[in-house]
Amino acid sequence: MTEPEQSLWMSVLTLAMQDLSGPDHLAKPARAWLASRNTSLGSLIWICDQLGLDPDAVRQKVLRRRVPEAPRQDRARAVDQAA
Repeated sequence: MTEPEQSLWMSVLTLAMQDLSGPDHLAKPARAWLASRNTSLGSLIWICDQLGLDPDAVRQKVLRRRVPEAPRQDRARAVDQAA
């Protein structure tokens, strides 16, 4: 795999990590993609294989870095304050 291809697929991993901390319409597909056992082109497993990474280790690292969601009470308060 060429360096530009490696950069592209590393960008896909980075975007998935960012999406996990985003709104639900981004986070839900990112979680599904991360948890998938699919091995086709563009899947987490395929990308990790191409980059020489262990997909399970990547999953664990991504989940550890994920920003925890605020408790419902805090979110509701933030919405009230914004209004």
